[in-house]
Amino acid sequence: WCNIRGAGVGLMPTTETADPEIIDAYFWLKTPGESDGCSQTLPDGAQCPRYDADCGSEDSLGSGPNEPPAPEAGQWYDYQIKQLAANARLSPA
Repeated sequence: WCNIRGAGVGLMPTTETADPEIIDAYFWLKTPGESDGCSQTLPDGAQCPRYDADCGSEDSLGSGPNEPPAPEAGQWYDYQIKQLAANARLSPA
């Protein structure tokens, strides 16, 4: 589930939820744009020492032929944040 292709940023963090009886808040667990894990080959061409095969799956960014490799987990992934912004859904439908 590393850097999932087609993902978008979800609802803005808030305590105003669809069902306050069972949902206390919506929030982001990590900073959008931080990599979830590296591609086998890093952006600088080196091999990722913490590579996880799940990050090389066909639904992970960096595994496609026209996508830049994903950096180590926690590092900024410019390609990903642009996708997250393009596919954002910041308010309820």
